[in-house]
Amino acid sequence: MMKLLLSIVFMVMVSVAAWAGPPSLVLVQYRAFPHHIKLTRGAGKTEVIKPSSAAGNNKNAEFEQLHAVLTGLYREGYALQSTSVLGSADRATEVATYVLVKP
Repeated sequence: MMKLLLSIVFMVMVSVAAWAGPPSLVLVQYRAFPHHIKLTRGAGKTEVIKPSSAAGNNKNAEFEQLHAVLTGLYREGYALQSTSVLGSADRATEVATYVLVKP
């Protein structure tokens, strides 16, 4: 009887894990110059976020815009999984990529 109960519990656990499916993934790419942010949720779901009109008056506008994008994703339930930065000491070639996952 105990083996039957354990096998039922095991089958339920396996089926729940299979039913859950893969996590949702978002990639955010930040390029410092020329400033733009790319956000993709998959094939055909990519958006490019251009600098706001306030960028001329506010030197921190580009970082505030990146903050707004990441805050919005956190509100949707995404969590930062990893970050990578490509480029050299020259800021013009620097590209930061953020991988966010929602379980």
